Amino acid sequence: MKIYSLSSVVVLASCICVTASCHLSSVGGQSDSDASLSAPSVSDADSIDMPVGPRVLTLAFTGDILMGTNLPDSSYITKDRGRSLFEDCDSILRAADVAIGNLEGTCYYGTKAEITKHVGDGKCFVFRMPGDHAQRLVEAGLDAVGIANNHAGDCGPTGRRLTQENLRSVGLLYSGQKGGAEEAIIERDGVRYGFLAFAASCRNTLDLNNPAERDEYIERMRPKCDVLIVTFHGGAEGTGAAHVPCKPETFYGENRGDVHKFAHECIDHGADIVVGHGPHVPRAMELYKGHLIAYSLGNFCAPFCMGTTGATGYAPLLCARLNAEDGTFVGGKIYSYKQVKGVGPRRDVTHGAARNIALLTQQDFPNSGLMIAEDGVIEKSE
Repeated sequence: MKIYSLSSVVVLASCICVTASCHLSSVGGQSDSDASLSAPSVSDADSIDMPVGPRVLTLAFTGDILMGTNLPDSSYITKDRGRSLFEDCDSILRAADVAIGNLEGTCYYGTKAEITKHVGDGKCFVFRMPGDHAQRLVEAGLDAVGIANNHAGDCGPTGRRLTQENLRSVGLLYSGQKGGAEEAIIERDGVRYGFLAFAASCRNTLDLNNPAERDEYIERMRPKCDVLIVTFHGGAEGTGAAHVPCKPETFYGENRGDVHKFAHECIDHGADIVVGHGPHVPRAMELYKGHLIAYSLGNFCAPFCMGTTGATGYAPLLCARLNAEDGTFVGGKIYSYKQVKGVGPRRDVTHGAARNIALLTQQDFPNSGLMIAEDGVIEKSE
């Protein structure tokens, strides 16, 4: 069970203040900070007959996390070894019932001899975060990370094994790699959250492009949990890949999947929420059968080795509120951050990431079932 600080409770209250009392348009409207948190007073006699609403769960998600790398040397590590990377967002992550991100690379202590990629052409990158940086994820408030992505195997089988051992040593759960790391179950306050992470064209990971395999994992996990979370690493990359094409995508000759079809079919087979990353830029969101799909949260913490300008610099943090009874979407908020080179994600008072996702949602899914305000508050549309 998490311990909540007063500041975390305040942040959570901000995240969950998405009610019918604050009507927002998709391009603007009343700020959640303006909405009243007070409820009308009732007598004890009145309160006895008041119906009790369904329990609401708050889930937090980030995109790609690459806290730095000690390959080829330690010049790509912050001077405080990552201790300040998440200082602008840790209270939000800790306040959620469950918080999940994507670990973009390996994380353990090792040698250069373990690198299995050919890096001589300047087009291939190898990411290994130092082993002590796993503790930074715990300190930030993350409960689990996805390890299904195109950098999880940068250091071969040894890197995959040692990364998992290192994550376990600090109490982080993980999902996404075959051979014993396929699924994770997070138990919190009487609720069991199942977590499955998929990737496209990534060796040894749960395969986004294999429908039969995907369905088998989801249907096997569904009876084990109350809420089933699916994340995926797929789609083309870069600023030219901001839109969801609703068809198979390729990048450098690789099949990066039809993420629209994948997400819909995940929900058809039992997933409650589907969250994507991989393009390194944010993408649109939509409701499907009452369940939230976020097609890409882009990068979240990438102070080195990745672009920080334009859309690649947006770092959204998604808080989604789900009905505990059926996993349907109730409301939420996109907290906007920006990448700062060598520093990490920092709060963006202009709400750039939220406005970007709102615009993409209007363009790609005009009937998305969502209203996203400029400050990031998300409501279901009528």
